[in-house]
Amino acid sequence: GAFGAVYRARQIVFGRKLREVALKLFETEKVGPENFGEVFNDAITLIGMQEESSYAASARHLIQVYDIGVLKTPDEQAFMSMKLVPGRKTLEDAVRRWRHGGMPIETALGYLRQILIPLAWMHTLDIAVVHGDLKPDNILLADDSILILTDFGLAARLPLGSRGGAIAYQAPESLLHVSATAPADIYAIGIIWYELLTGRHPFKDVGLAAIADDDQQALVQAHLDARKWSIRPAGPVSKNEQDQRIVPASEINKQLLDHPQLEAMLNRCLQFDQSRRYLNARHLLTDIDRYVETGRLGTIVIQPRHDDDEPAIVLQTKTPEIRVHDALSLLKQGQLDTALEQIERALKQKKDFVAGILAKARILAAKKDFKNAREACVKAQQIDPKDPDVFGVMADVLLSEGKTELARNMRSQEQRLRYERSRSGRR
Repeated sequence: GAFGAVYRARQIVFGRKLREVALKLFETEKVGPENFGEVFNDAITLIGMQEESSYAASARHLIQVYDIGVLKTPDEQAFMSMKLVPGRKTLEDAVRRWRHGGMPIETALGYLRQILIPLAWMHTLDIAVVHGDLKPDNILLADDSILILTDFGLAARLPLGSRGGAIAYQAPESLLHVSATAPADIYAIGIIWYELLTGRHPFKDVGLAAIADDDQQALVQAHLDARKWSIRPAGPVSKNEQDQRIVPASEINKQLLDHPQLEAMLNRCLQFDQSRRYLNARHLLTDIDRYVETGRLGTIVIQPRHDDDEPAIVLQTKTPEIRVHDALSLLKQGQLDTALEQIERALKQKKDFVAGILAKARILAAKKDFKNAREACVKAQQIDPKDPDVFGVMADVLLSEGKTELARNMRSQEQRLRYERSRSGRR
């Protein structure tokens, strides 16, 4: 691997076999006397934190480290002994198994949660630990279902060029040699999640010429340029522009078409600007758990499930309320026609659904169909004349039309109704 070699070994105590372990011997040119402490800093921090009660939920998905040290003979060489995980399988094997079209959403989410649980713990320690080298072949697959993270915190302190195939999973800021933070791990998670869902890497053809020429600098630059591509469907553009896009995961895995909120979460992980990604793995895990439990995202923070016996992922049935959230997610992504389709399906399920009618009005306004947007607001008002949201959406529609004075009147009525509602609630 990128760091050195891993051996199956026996730990002998007073001449007796104690246990079998995985023994990692680090290459001396990458880890030597001058950087022993720095490279192992995060690993030592995590080992120390494993005594904390908060570690228990993550223990199942983090490799257990028994010892770290330096062999003195024949030359100084760093080592790490860890729990032996039999089977030699990694998450890469699961990706290959589903390489033609990707795995079902529920299966992918089940794997993803197992990666996020230990990362959420690492990212939110008092002194946060960043993995820095997340990729499918760094994640062990035990018993064909349990994922175990390895090499935590090691790569974040090594030069990028010493990490072998990791370049394909690095965030833009890491490629620019900026110190890795939690959003860099989120970017790698986005690439892994994309692979699980589609069976292919989003940048699978990037840097092939550089690889053939064994030009490391050109490979890094090719990946950095590709990170700037937009995630967009095929469209009427030049051949060069058509090639320079990240293919939406739903274009490959059609099951995602009915889960636009999930795809929006995936796309957020793959943003070039780290400030537009999830802040850390805890936030992403919370959003995923909320979606699994309710079928919609929101700003309410819930406590993620961290049970030892992790339940199978079962996605919620698409109720009209969930379809409205799907449609509003698509509206934010600029997919107006698909958003309108979701709303029409919601309104077929529930005819006089005010929230659905108002969402339809928002989408129609975004399509510049102001006449039908206003008619939708009027219909919603006829159903519930005292709903302040009706007047709020009408104000937004009128403002989009440039009818400022009418919009101001609608906004006043919205505020009056909200005030009256709050007073009646206090009584």
